[in-house]
Amino acid sequence: QRMRNKTRQRVLFVSVALLAFIILYHVWIDSVRNHPNMESPGKSIHVVLIVVDDDKPVSAGITVCERVETLLKSILVFYSGSLHLHMFTNTRSGKTLSTLFRSWSLARVRTSFYNVEEEQSTLTWVISDHTVNGYGQLKYIIHDILPEYVDRAIFIDSDMLVLEDISILHAYLLEMDRKGIMFASTSDQYKRKDLEKMFGKGARRKSVNSGLLLYNLKAMRAGDWSSIWREEGVRLMNKFNYLPCPQDLIASISMTRPSTYLQLPCVYNFQMGKHSLPWDCIKNKTELSTVKIPHWSGRGQKYYDSTGHNGYFKPIYRCFQKMDGYKFEETNEIEKYRTLMNLRNINRDKRGGNVTVATHVHFENAIELIHRLNSTWSGPISLVVCGSSWE
Repeated sequence: QRMRNKTRQRVLFVSVALLAFIILYHVWIDSVRNHPNMESPGKSIHVVLIVVDDDKPVSAGITVCERVETLLKSILVFYSGSLHLHMFTNTRSGKTLSTLFRSWSLARVRTSFYNVEEEQSTLTWVISDHTVNGYGQLKYIIHDILPEYVDRAIFIDSDMLVLEDISILHAYLLEMDRKGIMFASTSDQYKRKDLEKMFGKGARRKSVNSGLLLYNLKAMRAGDWSSIWREEGVRLMNKFNYLPCPQDLIASISMTRPSTYLQLPCVYNFQMGKHSLPWDCIKNKTELSTVKIPHWSGRGQKYYDSTGHNGYFKPIYRCFQKMDGYKFEETNEIEKYRTLMNLRNINRDKRGGNVTVATHVHFENAIELIHRLNSTWSGPISLVVCGSSWE
């Protein structure tokens, strides 16, 4: 009976995932056909990610680097052009991601890595009690970190999926370029009383969620963005002493200097965190298929959670996770094993004198081996698990 139930669950999951994928594909085809302003072929789209693993995690957890692979698969499914990923990392996540992309031969994807620990340390004067304190502030200085030849870029959080050809989103940058607009984003879909206190009545609807940002870097550099954000940061610190979220500085600029900002349709950052207000974006559940970029925002969000609107996007997320990464490779090189180091981000004991048990195992035997090692060995364990993307 248990086996039958598992089989039914698997069949149901596959059916829902396939149905969701077919719906998304047809929505995407219609969008591409009807969109009036696409980027010319042959040019790379520049995408920026901030991916930072905690150097001293309080408890073990899945590395945030794991999310990058799933996000990238979602982009490549719908987008057939070339992509340049700019990844802002600390030392730990930089090692993990550089190993992943060295072992994953993606002909259409170029990667650049930036260790931003030094830059992060210069931004701590913008005080925030948000969990990304320090690294969230990097969004203020992307124009300084990226090389001069990059004049347009899309910033996207790693806890998102892209369910549309990303060149359609990139087309907004062409509009921004014509109008001299510096940055674009969506509104914050959360009920935040602190925003009303800081910026006045109606501030929430004018606010910004920085999970997705379009940067017109050419206009930002020409318009002295460095002075704009610093002056605004000093003003806010003098007035409030701290910010609830780093993105509130960007929101303040969008309100005080509206000519620098373009508000994007909310479907490009559909937020599903606790206390989010999805009905600000869509009227009912039948409109969930219009969402272009779902965002698992908020603390402790689970991709496998079925509550609320998460239940609609959960099978889609798992579908992208399950896709074989080798399907995206376009190379005749000898097959390499895609390697994701430090899958469990833990606080490693760097003291000498310990003996480490090092071994490797196929996924189907891994759980049994982990139980056996944990019950018989009290020292550190280094385990390599071989398996498919889904495993």
